[in-house]
Parts: sequence; structure tokens; C-alpha cells
Amino acid sequence: MKNKILFTIIMMTVVVLCSCTKKEAALTPSEENQGYVVPQGTNDYDATIVNFYNKFGTYLLYEFTDKDTYWTPTGWKNATPSTTTAGFWNTGYEMVKANPLYIKKQLALLDSTWFRYYTDKFLNEYLPTKIMLCTKIDSVYATLISFSPVTYVKSTKAVGAWYNYDNICVSNAGPAIDTMKAADKKAYTARINLIFAQSIVGRKLAKATTDFAAVANYSVTYTTYAAAYGQGILYPYSSSPTADLDWGYYIMAMVSMSETNLNASTANTDATFRGILNATKDVNGKIRTRYNKVRNYYITNYNVDLQAIGNAAN
Repeated sequence: MKNKILFTIIMMTVVVLCSCTKKEAALTPSEENQGYVVPQGTNDYDATIVNFYNKFGTYLLYEFTDKDTYWTPTGWKNATPSTTTAGFWNTGYEMVKANPLYIKKQLALLDSTWFRYYTDKFLNEYLPTKIMLCTKIDSVYATLISFSPVTYVKSTKAVGAWYNYDNICVSNAGPAIDTMKAADKKAYTARINLIFAQSIVGRKLAKATTDFAAVANYSVTYTTYAAAYGQGILYPYSSSPTADLDWGYYIMAMVSMSETNLNASTANTDATFRGILNATKDVNGKIRTRYNKVRNYYITNYNVDLQAIGNAAN
């Protein structure tokens, strides 16, 4: 009798555990079902968009809602006016959706300034879920114009591309694409690949190798850029750097700056990537050591030279 009771209790426990497991799994959102459908129309460029999705699992969207691009689990990221301070705008961004007449040209621009620099293996692993095709994208912020009384105005700056949570917004699906000069395309290349790198870091896909992590000492609290640079740390010293975050910053440096700029003599108080390979910043040679580790990792494992992107963009 005791054995029967014990067997019943065990079986009931197993059923409960299995039920809980299935319930938790059901609550996990699937990357396979994002609620989008391509093609979104019957234009000649829709075939390109469908082929891109079939190849990489990423949606190139020109029809989407504000929630699709601005929403994140921690709040909406679109710029909004303050409800308490006149003229003040909360920092964020604004986008204007693509003009359908220019999407074909925009897709060609994206291929020449972004996708062609990476192998299929790299893109399959690192592209975000959604790429929003836009006419323009502006960074929005408040500018103080008077202290008496305190007065702000909304300010905007065209940025070309923006990363937010699971998507990247890209610009130039509009008349401006017809007047882009070579210098404009270089600047766009630098911007869009920097944003791509930021998205890789933001989605926690930048993973440092053991030998890269071992070069720097993260147990110390650094108080200056010079001290952090001496350890090979590029991530802002005041924001709790880690090996993974640093790895991502090395990616950003390569895709956004040429080797000439990276080797330029620059003060060790400077917070940009300029001069990180010069002895003025890299006093112990640790930045160059780590730089080579990151660059060689992607060449070896993905056949992608990240520095070739920065060289082409500058």
C-alpha cells in the first residue's frame, strides 16, 4: 500500500513538473514567428526583400507601425515633448517611412554600403530581426536657449541609421538618394556599419574570447581614460566595462574608422576611437594586441575583415 501511495505521489509530481515546463515554454516568444509577412506589396523590389528574408531570416520592412520601431520592453524610444517643461523634448529619434518610389535604389545602396562587406555566415548570425526602410531618421534632443527664463527648443540631427532593441532604421528611401556624392556614401557606410556593430553589442551577441579577456584587468576601478587605455580597455571606464562590452567596442572602432585614423597621434584624454593604436593612447601595446585578436577572429571564423569596412568608409 505504501509503495502504491509513493508511486502515485511521484507520478503526480512528474505531471506537475511537465505541465510547468510546457507552460513556461509556451510563454517564450518565438523568433520564428514575428507577425510580419513579406512581400508587403507587388513591386519589383519585393522579390529582393523576400529573397533577403529567405536567406537571412531578417525582414526588410517598408510598411510598419510606430510600435514596430519605437517600442522596447523598457519603454518607447521615440522623441516626445515634455509634459512639465515648456519646449523641452525627451531624447530619442524620429523616422519617416520609406517613399516607395525610392526603395529599389535604397536596397542597392544598402547592399553597396553594408551587406556586401560581410559573408552570409556573418549576416545570418548577426543581422537583427527587422530593418526598417525609411526616408530619413533624426536624432531629437532639447537645446537650452535661455536661462532667464529657462527655455528649451526641439533640436534635430539627421543620423542616417538608428539601432533600437530588435531593429535598425535606415534612411535614404527618398529624393536625397539621388544627390548623394561619394563623400556622402562614405559617411553613410561608416554610420550604418557602426550602428550594425552597436546592435550586435546591444543584443549581447558580442562575445569576448578567453585570450582577449585575459589581456585586461577588470577588477580595478579606473578613473581616467589614460589608465583604462593602458589596460587595453576602450569601453568607457566609468560605465563598468567588461570583456564582452570591450569586444564590441573594438568592432565599432574597426568598422567606423580607417587604420590611418586609428594610428593618428591623439591625446589620451580623448574618448573617441581616433588614435587608439598610437603609443600616445596605447602606452603598453595592449590595445593593439586586443585589436589584432578581434580582427583576426572574424577573418578566421567568418572570412570578414572588419577593418576593411572602416578603411572604405574613411
